[in-house]
Amino acid sequence: MTDKMEPHSTSRRYLRQGHPSIEDLMREQGVKPVSDARELLGDFWPEEESVDDFIAAVREWRGHKKNDQAA
Repeated sequence: MTDKMEPHSTSRRYLRQGHPSIEDLMREQGVKPVSDARELLGDFWPEEESVDDFIAAVREWRGHKKNDQAA
């Protein structure tokens, strides 16, 4: 039994050619730079909820205890 894993075909290409540039990756994936920051605005939290409610929800989703100050 061997501990070596067969490299993924994409990994093999990187071994031969080096990692692609950001521009190459963007071209491959068909993405374009963001020209308007409003495109990044998420609409996932109700306006009537406070930022404290949001932080509490994130901590709960992550499984942190409310009394754990390090969380």
